[in-house]
Amino acid sequence: MSHGFIKNNSNFSSGDLFSPEHWLNKLLHPYRHAHTCNYQGKPLLIRWTRRAQHALELQETPLLVEMQLYFSCMIKKRVLFHSLHETDKTDIFTINDNLAVIMRAVQASSCDPNEFARHYPAQRVLETPAAKAMQARQLDIDYRRGQWQGDFII
Repeated sequence: MSHGFIKNNSNFSSGDLFSPEHWLNKLLHPYRHAHTCNYQGKPLLIRWTRRAQHALELQETPLLVEMQLYFSCMIKKRVLFHSLHETDKTDIFTINDNLAVIMRAVQASSCDPNEFARHYPAQRVLETPAAKAMQARQLDIDYRRGQWQGDFII
């Protein structure tokens, strides 16, 4: 499974907000599965669609959903998808046999807008109490056109 950011809309774009396909998709494929857990002392609601549930059931290894706050010239929310065995298991919260989540704040190695837009160069994971205090309240996961998609709310 490849690492990757699924959607890369501009920080200033409206994304799919005005797209009829977006609203039709939300109507036909709502988040039917949900789990609320206590992640690092705060409640986290995780919702996923039937498509995502079906794709999770077909996974050979558990899916790790990484919610990432990327600090560079600007702060960007990213959702990355990994196989659970590909990464260090600290701070990972297991939701079920097929799904686990983690939240990380990451500092960029430089503030070059072109490099930021292409590669998201990371220098280190921020481990300060302030960085750890930033927690997601809700995570939405979908599997569409063969790709994992996600978004989270802080």
